[in-house]
Amino acid sequence: MIIDIQFNQGSASWPALRDGVLTAEAAGFSTVWNLDHFSGAMFNSDSMMECFTSLTAWATVTSRIKVGTLVTNINNRHPGLLANIVSSLQDISGGRLMLGVGAGTSPNSPYGAEQRALNMDVLTPMSARHQKLLENITTMRSIWAHDRDALFEGFPRPATVPPIIVGVNSVGLAKLAGQHLDGVNTRFNHPDRASLIRAALTARGNTPGFDVSVWSPFVPEYADPDHPFHKELVADGVTRLIMFDLGAPHLETIQKTARYLA
Repeated sequence: MIIDIQFNQGSASWPALRDGVLTAEAAGFSTVWNLDHFSGAMFNSDSMMECFTSLTAWATVTSRIKVGTLVTNINNRHPGLLANIVSSLQDISGGRLMLGVGAGTSPNSPYGAEQRALNMDVLTPMSARHQKLLENITTMRSIWAHDRDALFEGFPRPATVPPIIVGVNSVGLAKLAGQHLDGVNTRFNHPDRASLIRAALTARGNTPGFDVSVWSPFVPEYADPDHPFHKELVADGVTRLIMFDLGAPHLETIQKTARYLA
């Protein structure tokens, strides 16, 4: 199972985050992920660095580790703008981007407060948000296509389209991921974790290369193949564990995980 780490870019200063990313690369983590939020309030932070700005900075100070969004809210940016951002970051990183996307939350959820503060529309019902996610991804792929419409002449496109992984909390979105995208992600303690993974894999069929990931708190021992939680995830079909370091990067703890990543 691939082992990744996620940082909260609202948790610390740029130098501290940079050191955390460099330490993660040296320890042997496969990918470093971040958040896509306008406010740090939901994570007990005073601020929040913008998602793709910080990822670009992380990409420029590293050479091996991949960089990813877990997850970027598909409603936060016009799909044409997001397509441009992704193409640019793929170029800058040398093709190291993992694009995690999300359909957004309901208007009345705590996470929806960011969108309400900016007078952004949040679609209802949930199925409308799922449909919007698929429409936006389709638009992005049409901009990147080699046989694209002449209207997109001169628009940047990545030399290699990054894997697109969707964060899910429902069977419907899990099925959409299996049918149309490159991977699925859910939280470690979701009561329907196994069912969500099965739904995505069933929808995927026998097509290889599908990424099944779970995020959890950052516990170095979870990276140990002999740990019961590690074995449980593998049994569920998980191919990638993303451990979320909620607070400021703790370099010694990150280094401690290296023993399991060799």
